[in-house]
Amino acid sequence: MKLKTVTVEQLASDTRKVVDDARKRPVVVQSAGKAPLILRALVDDDAADELLIQNPRFRAGIRAARRRHAAGKSIPLAEVRKRLKI
Repeated sequence: MKLKTVTVEQLASDTRKVVDDARKRPVVVQSAGKAPLILRALVDDDAADELLIQNPRFRAGIRAARRRHAAGKSIPLAEVRKRLKI
């Protein structure tokens, strides 16, 4: 899929059209000398994922789980299923 590309100036002057286009396919927004941005529609899962990723408690929990796993203190999935009877 070829991405549509617009400049910051085009985005500013025709925001509604660019946003409508971004609902259909990702739009790359370029600004001279700066890293490009991608404007795209979010689905419900994207919004939830973004909220979780930004939550410091969630991120701390992931780091703690990774430390437990690295220390050999994790429980194999088969054992979890057995304990939960699933």
